[in-house]
Amino acid sequence: MHDYNERYRRQMMMKDFTPEKQEKLKNASVFVGGIGGLGGATAAYLASAGIGRLIISHYGNLTETNMNRQLLMDINRVGEPRIEIAYENLIKINPDMRLEMHNVRLDESKSKAKELIRGCDIAMSARPNFPERLAMNKACVDLNIPMVEAAMDDMYGYLFTVVPHKTACLACNMPENDKDWKELGFGVLGAVSGTIGCLAAVEMIKILTGHGEPLNGRMMHIDFMKMRTVMPTLKRNPACPVCSHK
Repeated sequence: MHDYNERYRRQMMMKDFTPEKQEKLKNASVFVGGIGGLGGATAAYLASAGIGRLIISHYGNLTETNMNRQLLMDINRVGEPRIEIAYENLIKINPDMRLEMHNVRLDESKSKAKELIRGCDIAMSARPNFPERLAMNKACVDLNIPMVEAAMDDMYGYLFTVVPHKTACLACNMPENDKDWKELGFGVLGAVSGTIGCLAAVEMIKILTGHGEPLNGRMMHIDFMKMRTVMPTLKRNPACPVCSHK
């Protein structure tokens, strides 16, 4: 038998983080697209924070090259579906959480992303390719569900929040050549992807509980080589094919 109040006692010791805010996490439904080095860190810290329902999609089986960053994985299970390994480890973190796993690509049909995200309170995009990220972005805009967009490449990372019809969406400012970005064509330091994933979890918890100030149209961009952070404001594109029609 688990003592809920004792488990989250240190969390509720934070200034202004009331039991009512903890209850909001318990009642929240969250979608995470991708449980690699970045999304896996997000999922783990959402689970440990007390999220009530977590829905995850991630396509493919575990490879040895995943193991430098994917801490929910097990090197003894190379070749097995990653969602099955992640399920076992996430449920150990929070056995009271309702956990749904889907071994699919989010762009495999026009309705797949929308089907999985529908009914959630917030979503997080961590897929290693832009077709799936753009599918998530469109689904969230169409469903009016906020989405945290987070990514990394080499020693750089960024995150921003899409608030449908209020802030820029992913499609608003995307250069055309970014859509051809190679899924496995970039280097990864596990600590970099994990850091961005943790920041995404913080942003999602803030939005779900109303605790603190979210990014609100700004991008957090981190240069880990120089340990420098810049916070540009993202402007909506009045001609955006995804979010401009409303």
